[in-house]
Amino acid sequence: MKTNTYIVDRALHWSAALMLLFMLLNLSSLLHNIDWDIKGQITHRQEAVEIHALVGILLLVVTFVRIVMPFVSKEKIPRIKPTSTAHKVFIQATHIALYSCITLLVLTGIIMINNYEIPIHIFGFVVGDNKEAFYDFFPKVHAIHILLKDSIWWLIAIHFVGIMYAKK
Repeated sequence: MKTNTYIVDRALHWSAALMLLFMLLNLSSLLHNIDWDIKGQITHRQEAVEIHALVGILLLVVTFVRIVMPFVSKEKIPRIKPTSTAHKVFIQATHIALYSCITLLVLTGIIMINNYEIPIHIFGFVVGDNKEAFYDFFPKVHAIHILLKDSIWWLIAIHFVGIMYAKK
């Protein structure tokens, strides 16, 4: 029988996975595949970026809870047993890379919305509206953000292949 801790861990894992996929696939769609004339260019971009940012912050919170949960839970969460020391190191490196990449994506995202050219509303705070930074600093951070986005796709693939290997 699965423990409550295990069920919560799996729920957090799949919630984070779905949020991450939503973010990776949805922002481009919101920005490029919807008619801007419906709401106007500014409002359309504001809403797309605000949704992306809110889900990103929620993803970071869920990821943090999932990392901390095993340390505060009295129950041990069952994990796949590594077949060798190298396998154990590979699993740990992959997870550290995934969690680091998610954290850096959120941090670069926060930096970008603080240097965005139009005002963005996040949790009742207005950020952005900095045209000078948008044309100077924003592109540099955006390039890092896109590199991290590409990296997370590779890390997801590595994670998936690793799970398939471990379950064979």
